[in-house]
Amino acid sequence: MPVYINYSFIKRVSQKWRWAVVVIYTLTIYISLPFGPTFWRFVLRQWGNSINYLGWFLVFVSGAYFLIYLIFRREEKKPSVYIAFFFISLACLAILKYMCCTGAERLHLLMYGILSCIVFWALKNEVKKTRVYLYTTILAFSLGLTDEIIQGFLPMRVFDVKDILMNWLSSGMGELFIAFVLEPDINPMLPKRQAAKQ
Repeated sequence: MPVYINYSFIKRVSQKWRWAVVVIYTLTIYISLPFGPTFWRFVLRQWGNSINYLGWFLVFVSGAYFLIYLIFRREEKKPSVYIAFFFISLACLAILKYMCCTGAERLHLLMYGILSCIVFWALKNEVKKTRVYLYTTILAFSLGLTDEIIQGFLPMRVFDVKDILMNWLSSGMGELFIAFVLEPDINPMLPKRQAAKQ
């Protein structure tokens, strides 16, 4: 039997704190960039090539959790949700297999998938209806591009167009998951006072 967690507190977080989470998460990614190669060399010395499967493991665990959530917690009955879940999961596995060569690259899928989710969460109460997906795409892509531009100026890091594509695809998978699996209620723009209370 799955462990039930009450997520209602997420809806009550104020807009300022939502954006604070986006900023802190993004800065954490950027600040870690100079230390990435050193960190991965240390990890490879400790655990060998087995660490390269960490991305696979985390994606499988996340997928299993959300499937359990859909079946037991939300008691989802619509076949379209499970079909979307299947195809998005298949796309994620294809990205992991054919576009990622190292453990660090495989973590991109998770990192930028999470980033797109928290950007969506921050924008949801401020942007009208389905425009939130467009704005989330633009912002997530811009943050991923900034990531690569920063790497272009760092020693032992390089500006890589493939990584930009990876960041964008990862963010896109996160948005597709939100739109077609989680299916959040997208309300019209809330009055500022009402949004501030949430």
